Amino acid sequence: MEAQSKVRSITEHVRHYLETRSKLFMLNTADKASSIVSSIVTYAVLFVVMAFVLIFLSIGAALWIGHAYGETSMGFLFVGLFYLLVMVILFAARKSLIKIPVMNSFLTAVFEDEKD
Repeated sequence: MEAQSKVRSITEHVRHYLETRSKLFMLNTADKASSIVSSIVTYAVLFVVMAFVLIFLSIGAALWIGHAYGETSMGFLFVGLFYLLVMVILFAARKSLIKIPVMNSFLTAVFEDEKD
């Protein structure tokens, strides 16, 4: 009888341990998911704000350059060519400038240990 009660006790401890590990896994997953989602939302808001800033600065630069050359369309042409050059540079260096840093920040967020 005593061996049977020890087996039940061990079985109960193992079941409790597995339930606790399962809950811990769920909490850690929820924590990491919420951290990733909050980072995505933060970067999305910053992207929208920076897009508006860039649009207004581009229009201002185009008008200023156009005023300097005496023709507004020249200013917009130069600004457009500048953005074309930036796009070509970003496309050529997309792996080192965009893909790898984004992957690294995502992996850091997923696998970072508790700092507390």
